[in-house]
Amino acid sequence: MITEMYPEIKKRKIEHDNHASDLYVPVTKETLQLVEQYAFKRNVTTFKDQTSGGRWFDIPFAFTPWWKDKGRKPVKA
Repeated sequence: MITEMYPEIKKRKIEHDNHASDLYVPVTKETLQLVEQYAFKRNVTTFKDQTSGGRWFDIPFAFTPWWKDKGRKPVKA
């Protein structure tokens, strides 16, 4: 079970983006498998990228650098 998504995304060199503490990753076979293993998968949603039209996962509170910049620990949903 994965409890912190960002380190997994970085380790696998998966394309990603963020908005504040939310982590965005494209929906692929690999990221779908990661989300299925994610302890907080019930909070993960998808959205359509307005530029490319591709589907992306929105993983709330999972962008670890944002929390470190704030001097806080990530929220566990």
